[in-house]
Formats: sequence, structure tokens, C-alpha cells
Amino acid sequence: MAGLKETLIQETPVIKEFESGLTAALWDIPGYQKKYALLNSPLGSIHTGVEANCKEVFIPQGTAHFLEHKLFADKETGNVFDYFASLGASCNAYTSLVSTNYLFSTAENLPQCLDLLLDFVQNLYMTPESIQKEKKVIMQEISMYKDHPGWRVYFNLLQNLYFKHPIRNDIAGTRESVQIIDEEILRFCHDYFYHPQNLILAVIGDLNIAEITEIIAQNQNKKDFPEVFEFKKINFEEPREIREKETREKFSLGQPIMQMGFKVNQHPTGGQELLERDLAFALLSDILFGTGSPAFYELYDQGLIDDGFSAGFSGEESFGHFVLGGGTNYPETLVEKLLEILTKSRQEGIKPEDLERSKKKIWGGFIAGLNSLEVLAGQFVKDYRRNLDLADHFAALERITIGQIEMILNEQLDQEKSSISVVEPRE
Repeated sequence: MAGLKETLIQETPVIKEFESGLTAALWDIPGYQKKYALLNSPLGSIHTGVEANCKEVFIPQGTAHFLEHKLFADKETGNVFDYFASLGASCNAYTSLVSTNYLFSTAENLPQCLDLLLDFVQNLYMTPESIQKEKKVIMQEISMYKDHPGWRVYFNLLQNLYFKHPIRNDIAGTRESVQIIDEEILRFCHDYFYHPQNLILAVIGDLNIAEITEIIAQNQNKKDFPEVFEFKKINFEEPREIREKETREKFSLGQPIMQMGFKVNQHPTGGQELLERDLAFALLSDILFGTGSPAFYELYDQGLIDDGFSAGFSGEESFGHFVLGGGTNYPETLVEKLLEILTKSRQEGIKPEDLERSKKKIWGGFIAGLNSLEVLAGQFVKDYRRNLDLADHFAALERITIGQIEMILNEQLDQEKSSISVVEPRE
């Protein structure tokens, strides 16, 4: 296993910085027929305000998602999907909490696909009519998510946990916030968050590095970009307490869904610290509630959970929450049992053999994921934003101790900072 780790660490991409400011990671992996590219912008759903040139700029909820939609609109054809399809490629995009990503995969015509990806993302085409048309599309999407019980149970939980932090907002925004998105705010966000100096491009597969470098350079050299302005994120003074203890909502479904969340108030600011927190929570989740844990089998045998039960942590520099739950016919009983498991674990502590078993499991899962070009590119971009690389994952995992796991268990999973969200069948 040590030999495999060293091999993975050595297989790193070539980093190129172009005159425009664009950073590209070119990862040559011989033998792969498929090529994959990911272009990442640091604009996500939680970015609802910045201070630029000493002036605060309000960004309506859902702007990052709206801009993602808008960039796919092309003046002549209406969208770029047909262009990619004509090149034998498939493309997609998605908006997350902290970034927006544009991607394609192909087995041919890589130069043309790269040109197309960079061109449509870096060129924002808008008319008042096209903006209004896109608003109607997004309104339908918002309605669709409101009718999705799995989506609602999670976002109801986030609204319970947080008072002000924009993570409590739906990624698509609200009907009211989408209506106030206009050409000025879209142009502002595109000029800054989509400036080459803020973009990261990852290209991976069986590559000719020199050829790809020249293609990207030519693409960037033919374009003019606005001047980069300094900005800083507006900090939200989020209380340590939770907003609501419990939320219930009726849906047309056969079985209730319950999620229990704990608000975590200790937020590291460095990449290494964020990585260690992510891994420590992943280890705790697996030890206490993973499919190989005694608690999972007990809850499953008692009919309180099914295969859809999960436990996991989500966090960045300004937020953090641990969520567990799934479909269950007995939400109240399941909550009681989960709290009992946490209490018992605090009393008994974490066993060394359980920690080592979970470390091997997470290590194996991480390595298996790197066989996917999509996973590898996504992991690189996330690490690059945090000033990390693959080697840091292995080193951080080895460093984590029982003391760190028990500190999370004892200090950060506070029942007073927990909330419950339930969606249940209509009578």
C-alpha cells in the first residue's frame, strides 16, 4: 500500500500559468481514450455579498446558478450543447456552495472542445429578453425542487441550523431573489469571478502537453479582459445557537424522511486544517454509523433505517454541519437511538482498532476514486483552491489521532446545537 501511495503522489499534473492569468493543470495519463476537462470559477451559492473597490456589492440569492444557466446561451444557436455534440463530446455544468464548474468529456476533437469551453464560459451574452426568458426557466426549476422531498428535508434542516449564513439558501435562489437579478449584477460577477486570474482549468487524459499548452495560449491571447479589481467577502456574524429545533413538512410520499443536524462552530481557516477536519469527521462517521459499524446493524435490524441511511459532514471556512438520517417509519425513535449512540460513544471512547480500520477504508476509497478522470480533476481543483495536493491527503489521514476524533464527539456534536427536519406523508 505504501508503494501505491508513492506512485499516486508522483503522478502530478503540469501547472501552466498563462499571460491572461488563467491557471491550467494538464494531467497526462497514458492509455486513456477519454479526455476530460473542468473549468472552475470561485463563485458559489454562498457568495451573496462582496466589498469591491471599497464599495459593498449585494449579490442576490441564486446569482451563481443563474449565471451558469446564462453562459450556455449562445447568440446564434441558443445553446452550446449542440456544438459539443457535433464534436463528439458531452458537456455539463453545476453550481455548488463555493464554486461553479463547467465540464466536458470526449474521445476526439480535444483542441476544438477546449476552445469551445473557454469561449462560451468567458463570453457572457445577454439581452433583456434573454434574461427574462432564463428567469422563467429557473422559476420552473425552483418549483421542481420545492416538490422534491429529499431536497426539502435537507434545506429545511439548514434553515433550522443557521440564522444568517447564506448556506441556508437554496442554490437556485427564491422566486423573489431571481426576479431582482439583472444585467448589471451578472456582468459584475462575470467580470470578477470569471476573470482568467480567478479561473482554474484542469485537463486530464492521454495528452500532448505542448500541444494543449499552445491551444490554450492562443485562445487566451485573442481575448481582451477587464481590469481585475480587489475584493473581499462580506463576513456574516452567524450566532453559535441554532434557529429552530424542529421542522416538519407534508409531502406526497410513502415513508417519512428524517435528518438530524449538528451545527459546528469551530472553523479552521487554512487548507491543511480544513482537510484534517473533513477527514476527522469522515472517520467519526464511519466508526459510529458506517455500514460496518455495530450501530448501523442494530438500527437496521430494528427497522429504524434502510440502505439509504447516511452520515456526513459539510464545511468550509465559514460554516460546518454534521448531518445523519434517511428514510424511516419511526423518526422520533430513530432520533432517540442516534443520541443514545453518541452518548454511549462518549462514555466508552474510540477504540484504536476501529480508527485504523476506518483509516484503511477511507484510504482505499480515496485511491479507488482516483481511477475516475472526473473525480481526479474535481479533487485537484478543490485541493488547489486550498493550497493542497494529493500527498497532503495521505499525510493528514495518518496524523489524525483518537484524541481529535473524541474532541469532535465531545465538543462539536452538542445536542443543544442540533436540529431535526422531517418530511412526512400527507394524511
